[in-house]
Amino acid sequence: MTTANTHPDRFKARPLAAGHVLVAMLVALLGGALLNAQGILRTAEAQELGTGRSLALALAEPLASVSSFLRIDTPRETIDEALGRELPRRDVDLVAPASSTTTTVANGPATTTTTLPALRPVTPDDPLDLWIIGDSFAELFGPALVNRGSDTGVVEAAVDFRFISGLSRPDYFDWPSYIAEQLPKVTPEAAVVIFGGNDAQDVAVGGQRFDVGTDGWIDLYADRVGEAMDALLVGVDRVYWVGLPIMESETFTANVRMMNAVYEAEAIERPRVTYVSSFDLFKDASGEYNAYLDGKHMRYGDGAHFTWNGGYRLADEVLATIAADWEFASPRVD
Repeated sequence: MTTANTHPDRFKARPLAAGHVLVAMLVALLGGALLNAQGILRTAEAQELGTGRSLALALAEPLASVSSFLRIDTPRETIDEALGRELPRRDVDLVAPASSTTTTVANGPATTTTTLPALRPVTPDDPLDLWIIGDSFAELFGPALVNRGSDTGVVEAAVDFRFISGLSRPDYFDWPSYIAEQLPKVTPEAAVVIFGGNDAQDVAVGGQRFDVGTDGWIDLYADRVGEAMDALLVGVDRVYWVGLPIMESETFTANVRMMNAVYEAEAIERPRVTYVSSFDLFKDASGEYNAYLDGKHMRYGDGAHFTWNGGYRLADEVLATIAADWEFASPRVD
């Protein structure tokens, strides 16, 4: 026997009231924000000094505190760690091994000559282990150098770069600490480094502000560059520090000149660090910035970052320097 349904609307889904929908949306947004609270905080910390950063931190810091207290951020931290996104803290004191030096006097003032230990022969059976690190300028340059190194048959390289990172803001990403943490894992013999894309910004340390380009800023940046070099020298035989190229922006170019001068000066103080200039390598015949060189597109529309052609152009230059030290043939490609 079939019984007719005398209440056809009884089992129909009823629409939520507008207020309930709004509450549900707010709860979902808050839950998502709490899950990603640490990421939101890191994004706020990475902003340049100013009102916008202060407001962002004022919102992000309490959110991160609540998330951490309730351990809501644990799943996200687990995912970030698995993907290699964790941000290490500076908790390691680094002391670079001293270079061997001899002092000689020859009819004049004493001069100091540094004697470096001979580098081992590299072979296809025992290739050079190269670690390439840096900011977004390593995004295509790094893989290009990996490929060029592979072409030699005696170089094995790996790339480890971080967007929006650098040396000016260890509160956002602490490269020296990260280097110290990673060296025992990757065990390279040589390192190639490129930074500076995000470093020309005002910074604050202990409540003191350092405006980019001032003597105080340059001294602070030199300390941080030197710290990164020393961190690498704890575990590698040679460091190749790559300077930035000419930029489309005159302001950026001026900052590049300043930072390149710091890289070169700090490298000179460390015999096992070689500064590799790229500034003139990306000038045109008139000595100016040009996104196209030798008929090839070298730089992206931002007037700064390398295309694949630009990455390979720089990789060839850097690999030639490495090859001269380690005495193997470098395949130059036109």
